[in-house]
Amino acid sequence: MSFAHPIAFTLAALTLPIVALYILKVRLRRVSVSTNLFWKQIYDEKPPRSVWQNFRHLISLLLQLLLLLVIVLAIADPYFSGQLLQARRLVVVIDNSASMRATDVVPSRLEAAKSAALDIVDGLRFRDEVAVVLAGSTPDVLVGMSGHAPTLRDAIQGIEFSDNATYLTAAIELGRQLIGQHPHGQVVVMTDGCVDRVADSPSRITSSAEQAPVEYRLFATDASNAGITQLQVRRSLTDPLGYEILASVRNASASAVACRLELSLNDIPVDVIPLTLKPEERWSRSIEKTSLEGGRLEGVLTQIQTSDRADAPMKTQETHLDELDQLSTDNSAWAILPGRKTQRVLIVSQGNLFLQKVFEANPLVEVTSRKDFPEQWPTDSIIVLHGIVPSILPAGNVFVVDPIGSCDQWEQGEPMENPIVTELDKTSPLMNHIRLDNVLIPDAKQLRFKTPPHSLAKTLSGEFVYAEVKRPGGKCLVLSVNLDRSDLAFRTVFPIMVANSLGWFSGSTGELQQSLPTGAVTTVTINDEAHSVNDLMLTSPGGKITPVVVTSTDSAMVTTESVHSSMSATIGPLNEVGVWSVSQTIKDAKKADIPENVLAEVAINLANDRETDLRPLRDLVESPQTHFTSAEWFSRPFWYYLILSACILTTLEWFLYQRRLIS
Repeated sequence: MSFAHPIAFTLAALTLPIVALYILKVRLRRVSVSTNLFWKQIYDEKPPRSVWQNFRHLISLLLQLLLLLVIVLAIADPYFSGQLLQARRLVVVIDNSASMRATDVVPSRLEAAKSAALDIVDGLRFRDEVAVVLAGSTPDVLVGMSGHAPTLRDAIQGIEFSDNATYLTAAIELGRQLIGQHPHGQVVVMTDGCVDRVADSPSRITSSAEQAPVEYRLFATDASNAGITQLQVRRSLTDPLGYEILASVRNASASAVACRLELSLNDIPVDVIPLTLKPEERWSRSIEKTSLEGGRLEGVLTQIQTSDRADAPMKTQETHLDELDQLSTDNSAWAILPGRKTQRVLIVSQGNLFLQKVFEANPLVEVTSRKDFPEQWPTDSIIVLHGIVPSILPAGNVFVVDPIGSCDQWEQGEPMENPIVTELDKTSPLMNHIRLDNVLIPDAKQLRFKTPPHSLAKTLSGEFVYAEVKRPGGKCLVLSVNLDRSDLAFRTVFPIMVANSLGWFSGSTGELQQSLPTGAVTTVTINDEAHSVNDLMLTSPGGKITPVVVTSTDSAMVTTESVHSSMSATIGPLNEVGVWSVSQTIKDAKKADIPENVLAEVAINLANDRETDLRPLRDLVESPQTHFTSAEWFSRPFWYYLILSACILTTLEWFLYQRRLIS
């Protein structure tokens, strides 16, 4: 036997004062009495006590010494070497993905998994250790290796639902690192088995003799489900007022399903599409619509009809789909449609029909043209300068095409003959869907910029053909191609280039603002110099508000930095389905932050085929499962039984003392 705290044996020195107090001779008090008639009789019955005569209650003294010994042993924490050799080190990995919300296992898959994890905690033996790892978008250690059951129970009971996909591999590897080389280590995975066959199947989890084995506990049935697996929206490249919707719906069940896909923009119905899906069928379609306004596009599945067989008649049930299938998270999806605004354009040119028509073809543009420079430049218009440029570029948004002459931003050099464009900035929104390598450019201007510009298109020799000029007076684009001699004006790339520039000048994000899957981290641009970092708040679809800070370790981390006249904010991970918004805040009467003036929105959808399919992976269903033995009476630490013995001895000594006192 060994002791965890052998220094506790120094408390055995308390034996001496206990014995001393026990044999201490009691001095009788002097008391005046009226007569001594009966004292002789009492003196004969109870003579004065001596030191050795006090040991007539030897049992009581031994009980007190035994009580002290038991307490000292309990503090020293004795244990047997066999207990250390048999101790286990377990890691419980709990899957809280979107599919764990399914109710085919009562009350839900996640609650059943948490209950099984609590059973493991209740079955811990002495010296066993358990860690709890949450398999989210990134693995999270809720509790490190611990044998403290209340802490483990609180961590497990505090696990909430998320809308993430299932990521088990990283969580299992983290659990193995926590176990190390322990001989009795094991990773227990609480999941519903809705994992990717390629990434998270048991055959893909590498194992060796040195690594802890993995056991899967499944909480799922072959439940039926149908859901929206994709919803994206983008502005049309040809129609400034048009937009296209890409929607996909999957029937992940063995029964035929009929339902309706209802689409609405800003709560206004856009389309209702009836669907009839065979077992395992996937429906996908691109839908074209027209709207000047942007906003939130929502798709919802409603009015389900089910059948046991694909050839059987449908059973009509007038109810919402989330009451019939086992998962409601994928019954709704969102997307953000960029809005369109009318823009004024002033073209200063000696005459180029193609340049004027490409702007006039856009119904959102009000075009004004003239041949000479105005006395005062308008401040509410995009100024397009074709040919001769003024010595000082006007303030505001300026688009310079085929410049002639020098100005405050550049000096004109020698003409470039037959330049070949070899380098494009494909990351810039100005270059979306643009290719210039097959465009015939016989002539272009060579410009020597006074401030290094941001290159959008370069030649083989490093000369700028298309560039963004950085200046404090406003945004500026320069296209040095000669439109009269080039075929650029005859190609479709030129209207796209103009459309991208109009969107860039207006500050819009372009024709596409992609809907992201749950757990994503993204960067949004806030086009307003007046907003400071301290004023921004991130609001989840459920209403949870997180301040935008420079550094944070919260579940919704946000960082910001200045970018010219705008701010860039990185937000994530976004673990909830719906629309997240970045807003400026104001103080109400109670000095609380209230989100106002939404600056950016991001649509988050489940968008995961494997989470929509609620049926567990066959490899996991067929994997062997073990069961841990529950804790028995004598599996508790030895000090626990010593404390119980101390309580019994205290009760016995109290009983003996009362008997002596009464007698």
